[in-house]
Amino acid sequence: MAMLGISNGMPSMGSFIPEVEQNICQLERGTVVTKFFPRKRPERKTLMVRRETRQIVWSRTASTRTFEGAVDLREVKEIRIGKNSKDFERWPEEAKRIENLRCFVVYYGLEFRLKSLSIAALSERECEVWIRGLRHLVPDTQNASYPLQVERWLRKEFYGMENIREMVTLKDLKAFLPRVNCKVPTSKLRELFQEVDTRKRMELGFDDFATLYHKLMFDGSAFHEIFESYRNYSENGMTVSLQEFQSFLIQEQKDPLGNDERGVSQFLRDYLQDPQRNVQEPYFTTSEFMDFLFSKQNEIWNHRFDDIYQDMTRPLGHYWISSSHNTYLTGDQFSSESSVEAYVRCLRMGCRCIELDCWDGPDGMPFIYHGHTLTTKIKFLDVIKTIKDHAFITSEYPVILSIEDNCSLPQQRKMASAMQEVFGEMLLVHPVEKNETQLPSPHQLRRKIILKHKKLPEGVDEASFMIKNDEVKEMDLRNTVKNGILFLEDPVDKEWNPHFFALTQNKLFYTDTFPESQENDGEDEEEEVGFHRPKEVRGYRIGVPNDELHFSEKWFHGKLPGGRAEAEELLHSYSYLGDGTFLVRESETFIGDYSLSFWRQGKVNHCRIRSKQDKGQTKYFMIDTNCFDSLYSLITHYRNHPLRSQEFLITLQESVPQPKKHEGMEWYHAHATRAMAEDMLRRVPSDGAFLVRPSEKDPNNSFAISFRAEKKIKHCKIKLEGRLFTMGTMQFESLVELVNYYERQPLYKKIKLWYPVSEEVVRRLGA
Repeated sequence: MAMLGISNGMPSMGSFIPEVEQNICQLERGTVVTKFFPRKRPERKTLMVRRETRQIVWSRTASTRTFEGAVDLREVKEIRIGKNSKDFERWPEEAKRIENLRCFVVYYGLEFRLKSLSIAALSERECEVWIRGLRHLVPDTQNASYPLQVERWLRKEFYGMENIREMVTLKDLKAFLPRVNCKVPTSKLRELFQEVDTRKRMELGFDDFATLYHKLMFDGSAFHEIFESYRNYSENGMTVSLQEFQSFLIQEQKDPLGNDERGVSQFLRDYLQDPQRNVQEPYFTTSEFMDFLFSKQNEIWNHRFDDIYQDMTRPLGHYWISSSHNTYLTGDQFSSESSVEAYVRCLRMGCRCIELDCWDGPDGMPFIYHGHTLTTKIKFLDVIKTIKDHAFITSEYPVILSIEDNCSLPQQRKMASAMQEVFGEMLLVHPVEKNETQLPSPHQLRRKIILKHKKLPEGVDEASFMIKNDEVKEMDLRNTVKNGILFLEDPVDKEWNPHFFALTQNKLFYTDTFPESQENDGEDEEEEVGFHRPKEVRGYRIGVPNDELHFSEKWFHGKLPGGRAEAEELLHSYSYLGDGTFLVRESETFIGDYSLSFWRQGKVNHCRIRSKQDKGQTKYFMIDTNCFDSLYSLITHYRNHPLRSQEFLITLQESVPQPKKHEGMEWYHAHATRAMAEDMLRRVPSDGAFLVRPSEKDPNNSFAISFRAEKKIKHCKIKLEGRLFTMGTMQFESLVELVNYYERQPLYKKIKLWYPVSEEVVRRLGA
């Protein structure tokens, strides 16, 4: 309703809105742009900012519910005006029809090699609005206080899970928690879920979701146990007042800020960003105080040292210089891509010495690449122009160009002319002082580019001079007997993958990977960032079935190899637990359904648990009138309410324990201690020798895998969580499955479980 200008002789509301806020509001509404892609033709999209999650998002329409892709503003490293990305170069016909000043590129990511978002706006004005808005939002996002960052992140996660009613379920949360490294039993999660679900709808909105998250993350007992000595700073055990926080800063932190009460008050208000506590005496809750202790706002680094405080007037040779080797490469030295963006990244990360490997080019100007290898080539001229643009963005101290020159003298002369033309006065061509007796200082050399290059030997005939560089021999493919791409079978997934091989007189070398399309490698990843779209990792789809609530429960036995007969055998074995003893297994006959097998009056009974789709959700039921949103909910119900039929009435009681398949394996030692395991492994002097044993500290719920690696004996803990065996972030349905997996995949560095150590093996070696 706010508009710019004057209405009825009075200034409108819009005239009081700051210009930057107007820009951001326009970006939230979205603008139509042309998005350039690495692998497909440019397309029209609606580009917008989602302020509450601090993301740039795009879609075919101006929908606020679903998007095709997103970029987190906290990952943005640079915003460039113009057609400054390969995405524009790949589509020259489309790019040349668009003016340069209508285009901008967002470089983002957490890896050294950044991804790019290449955009052409409908007008120069809209492009300016995007540039101004993003240049305000990016630092504002990255410098936000910890509570604000957590809230924005929670909103992003919530929006990624929410259903059409803008709610999340218990099942959604069960899948979400492993992503935040939070392990909690399903029963405990359900208890907390019901606690915050005050309306009993079995769904949570954002506020309740955030409350549940903080309940899971903050353990009140841990606060009192770990921070026992801090009890003086919270008299009521619930909050930390302004005065208590001030005492903490003085006594524990030795922070001078503690001597300024007004300064402490302002610091608290800036940190909390809570309108209700924007008062003279703000306070922390104990959970907020605990979060603060681990937040960036409490980092050990003293920000007085953000600015250069060292003496920078000494000779240049007195300093360590941040340097980069093979600066142009984005990967390995055999076959990776060379890129000017690697120079940008290094310079903006603070490197002051960068390397240029120069080789003769066909048009009289050199290329830069790793000579006599399969690395791609970039133009010398493009590199020095890039260096000029980015050399002094991060630091004004000199940049040293370490030139490994393999060029002929005519091309070297062209290099010299090009550098003088591009760098101009930045290039150091004369001594700083006429009669200097030592190297100039970094202070004297500010904003200067220095060349590090070998001189021609005295008296050499320039016409016949040849460059000799022994340093490149090691990687020179001309010295190999044979080189090229071969396919190697992956021992795990049995797929044939390309690798670059080089055969020398003594060895056969090969790279870890060889991307089939190097220049596109990693550049199109943002296309996979969509909402309401299942993710896949190497054929493993998140959301089925191990994220289902029932998957870790002891009563769930998955797909029993022996089917119905094995279920009956198990129930007979545990019949002493009484009527109501049960297990649930996958149905042999009906895919997607389950079977409930239970013991009653000396007999095994089987009931089918059916499933159906209802408004896009899977429902589970045994009778049509009583449906449940998960298998877990169904079983929980019948453990508290009787299962009725014409012949009987029964409530499910104890579950049948999981079969202990590991007990018959040669590598399992039921009575071995840590000391005994180490003694046995010392007798098997081979990396990959291993055994599994119960943990001494918690033999009922934990195991340990003991193995040899790098001439040492190491131990890994395996926790039993429900029916699943967990090691790190990996979960397995049995110890046998775990061992089988690490027989194919490295457990530690490159060590796999190769040699099971049995008592017979130890006896044989001892003899």
